[in-house]
Amino acid sequence: MQTDKNQAATPERVVLFGSEGGFSRPVLQRLLAEGVSIAAVVMPGFATQANTHQEFPVAAAVAQPVNRRGLAGLATAHDVPVFRVRDINDQCLVRSIGELTADILLVACFPLKLPKSLWQLQRCACWNLHPSLLPKYRGPAPVFWQLDNRECNTGITLHEVSERLDAGRIVAQKPLPIPGSKSTAELEEWVAECGVDLFLETLAHHRRGSLTAIPQDEAAASYFPYPPKRVT
Repeated sequence: MQTDKNQAATPERVVLFGSEGGFSRPVLQRLLAEGVSIAAVVMPGFATQANTHQEFPVAAAVAQPVNRRGLAGLATAHDVPVFRVRDINDQCLVRSIGELTADILLVACFPLKLPKSLWQLQRCACWNLHPSLLPKYRGPAPVFWQLDNRECNTGITLHEVSERLDAGRIVAQKPLPIPGSKSTAELEEWVAECGVDLFLETLAHHRRGSLTAIPQDEAAASYFPYPPKRVT
């Protein structure tokens, strides 16, 4: 972000795309703690009012969530608008995001594929925070599969959102050892917090215009689907 010589630099405005899962909330929590300006949080589904359980049948609406311990509850507690999205391609949502004049669209465990109309918004960088060393372990549940395959190491990748899921150019990446005896939920939370550190470091390079994105090596790519349901 460029600023006038006599004008103090203002923090980037970030729109976070996430879900109630264990990866998104730690990301928002750390961003808020670090003083990052969160313009809005975008989540899938309906917005439900605590007193009436009314569903808002629109593309985006301010939520009043019941779950105060989830992502939406954390956002609301900090006066951050929450948009609940049914149709990610709806132009109402695209207009709403555009009107926020954000600098960064940050995706962290958002289950819907962003259309070009969002990730090509003028002046916005659009990055996805993925808990693996891409191009390995593309897909919706990389932490589960890395533990299931008994990997000793994991990592965090910040990459550009593109037409193909988890396949955009790599903006920043950091390998991480997998700490012993961590569950999938615990490892997701830990990697998410490490991801925020990487994101904040990357912002400094983005601000200076010194960021270089690197294409992924398709020959080394691997993809894993949603985990199978376990029979108990």
